Amino acid sequence: FWVPARAYFKEQGYSGDELWALSYGWNSVRYLDSNDLSVESLERIVNSVQNYLTQLTGRKIHQVDLIGHSLGVTLTRQWMKQTNSYHKVRSFIATAGANDGVWTAWDDSWAQQRPVSWELFPGSPWLKQLNRGGQTPGATHYMTLYDGSGWADVLFPPPNEDSGALEGAYNLPYNRVHGTHYDHLMIPRVPETMDAMIEWLGERGEPLPKAEPPRLLMEGDQLWTDQADAVVYCALDGRSPDRSMDAQKRWKLQPGRLTTCFAWNPVSLLPSPLQRYKHVLDYQPPAEPLSISSSHESGPYPYKQLVELKANDPQAYIVYNTAGLPPESGQPLYSEPVYIPAPVKLRAMAIAPDGRRSEVLELDLDISMELVEAQTALERQFDPGEPVKYEGRRKKGN
Repeated sequence: FWVPARAYFKEQGYSGDELWALSYGWNSVRYLDSNDLSVESLERIVNSVQNYLTQLTGRKIHQVDLIGHSLGVTLTRQWMKQTNSYHKVRSFIATAGANDGVWTAWDDSWAQQRPVSWELFPGSPWLKQLNRGGQTPGATHYMTLYDGSGWADVLFPPPNEDSGALEGAYNLPYNRVHGTHYDHLMIPRVPETMDAMIEWLGERGEPLPKAEPPRLLMEGDQLWTDQADAVVYCALDGRSPDRSMDAQKRWKLQPGRLTTCFAWNPVSLLPSPLQRYKHVLDYQPPAEPLSISSSHESGPYPYKQLVELKANDPQAYIVYNTAGLPPESGQPLYSEPVYIPAPVKLRAMAIAPDGRRSEVLELDLDISMELVEAQTALERQFDPGEPVKYEGRRKKGN
């Protein structure tokens, strides 16, 4: 799919070591692809490219640029959110994405009746989780490129012709602006649109060689960075900060308010990861150790689940991820039950205002069509007492 783009970018001066492509998919149309199931693949390739180029150049490569198409748009956004990787992405170009859903996805369609990722029906709980807190967090530059006319890309007719846009991004509805007719598969791969992407990428500055990202420092209710040139961006109460907000040299934490921040150095152009803080006046920690509990246990489930999390300290906040990674304060903030439509590894942790952290809650939730098949197999209808033959191995494909 990306071979024409690779050739064109090389014609414009990019080298082979600067151009990498990731594809994904599954062995059977009955187990179609999912953003959640592909996060692990994107995590692996970004880390691999960074490590390879670090060894090749002899200097630490802190950031990449990413171009995503279709499901790759929401996949990239989910990867950045679940792994708190905004600081790794200098620029993200989102082409023909379903940020507000796509009409071919339906809540009640599964298996062979499902023509697209089950997470992407308009208004889905999955999309609400993805968009919660802001669509363009961190220091990342965001560009979207999509049809916008409502008729060239058949996946996004009215009223969803602007599903490809992101609030806070440079949004380019290419066909609507230029009167062209590039369809869903052509829009990221023709010279005109690739010129627009290359021009936009060229306006982003290159990080200073051998520079290190800034770090956030805190003492009392004061927050600042360890680099003289760096500034702090913060947002309150679950909102994710971005560079449209006011930058400050120091940030004063507000009593009782949850604050999410990142540092950015306008000279080196490198940011820090997102981090969260909560300042509570006269905080008295409970006598018992901080802990976290869940409404679910690990195991197989036939259908999507809503998982409730609770800390034993009402002043603590909870962070989680569905990528199976150790939780950290900048990962998704728990504010309502977590929607789990795919077989994922949910990891969660409670953090108290004084910095204490609970043990990590680990849940392996096997949302599986195979379990549905095992429960409803024809041979079981003759003997309802026959045990369900399911070994907990969902077909995840490639």
